[in-house]
Amino acid sequence: MNKDPLHNIKDEIEREVFKNSDPISQKRAIMTKIRNEKQKNSSVKSIFINLGVPLCIILILSILGSSYLFKEELVKENEKEKEEPAELTYVPTDEWDDKITDEKALIRKSATPTEDVKENQEKEAEALPEKKEEEDKNEPVDAPPLPAFDFSMILINPNDFKEKAANGTFVGSPFTIGDSMDEIQEAYKDRYEDLNIMKGHRSYDQIENYLLHFQAEKKLAQVRSDISPSYKLDKVISILGEPYYFMNALEGVYSANYLYGEYIVEMEFQGNNTLKPYSMEEIQFIDRESIITSVALFKNDGRTGSLSKDVKYLGEEEPMEFRPEWFNEARDYIVQNTVSHAVILHSQQDPLEFNIVVPQETPEDEMRAIANQFLKRLTDVSNKAIKEGTIWNDYTYVIHIENSINGYYDTGLSNSKSTHEGGYPDINWMGDLSSIE
Repeated sequence: MNKDPLHNIKDEIEREVFKNSDPISQKRAIMTKIRNEKQKNSSVKSIFINLGVPLCIILILSILGSSYLFKEELVKENEKEKEEPAELTYVPTDEWDDKITDEKALIRKSATPTEDVKENQEKEAEALPEKKEEEDKNEPVDAPPLPAFDFSMILINPNDFKEKAANGTFVGSPFTIGDSMDEIQEAYKDRYEDLNIMKGHRSYDQIENYLLHFQAEKKLAQVRSDISPSYKLDKVISILGEPYYFMNALEGVYSANYLYGEYIVEMEFQGNNTLKPYSMEEIQFIDRESIITSVALFKNDGRTGSLSKDVKYLGEEEPMEFRPEWFNEARDYIVQNTVSHAVILHSQQDPLEFNIVVPQETPEDEMRAIANQFLKRLTDVSNKAIKEGTIWNDYTYVIHIENSINGYYDTGLSNSKSTHEGGYPDINWMGDLSSIE
């Protein structure tokens, strides 16, 4: 009897399991079964391997094929990508190649102009100034600001005033000598007044408080502005220096004139100003307390020959006192040495006034010679008593030739612009001695 209690059960199981086979041994049967299971598993794996390898190869080739570019195309693509913005770069897939290529072409066209587009843009840029010029012509001209003239601008900033005047521009305004009348009228048509205001022999148009005078060729020749009477000549002199003075006999006004380049600034003034006696425009005294009434700018019209700084200021210099003994000595010399039998002193204030009485039959040349002898003797006598200068620095004269029966024949005035060789101002005869009967 077998000691193993399970021996009988094992025998029954083996018989049941191997009832349809006839294995050589139990071990071989077990090994055979294991081998069969392995073969079954390996056959499934081989199927997957056989299918997977080709699929992997195809996938790799497709990826490489879709992303590969020939050298020329790569260079072109790189050049295009340089022109394209970074955000517009796309990596195409094989499925959308055509669509993406077209789309990229459109993007490039919009992002980077072609040669035609550039050419069109250049043409448009060239045509733009002409177009703008046409538009500017068609558009209405806006008038520049035109503030009221303020004389204080001259005194506050004299250098700016001088610079503008030297360039022909009226300070504080947009007006420059030589500007077109038509352009000014168009720019200020709402404020322009063609009034033909007359000042002396000139006519002026008006724009607010500016008076404009135009030449025949319709170019601006003079700008003038009246000002309120609040600035004195003395203040102007202290800032701008000594001016040239002029007396306009036609208009009866005095003016201080400053020369800047080719232009003259004229400042008219009113005060206790006086002319030399028997003179139409020779200034005797200028009142520094005079009030400036207007300012004008114009091109030098040749008046510089009439301008003078040789004036005296009222109250600053008193004339030299004329001594009667000077006259007495000169009178005695004439009575003793000529046909004249009397020389009379009518005034010893400026101007000195003398009468020389001669016989009726005295020739014209002799009359004038007697007048010159008297003035020379008076000059020599006075010069001996005067340490510096001469009496003619402070005095002018009026000398009359008188016939003892019929009265005055002629009158002579001292000429301030020329000096006789005897040291006194030349005589400017007012009448015609040749008409004496």
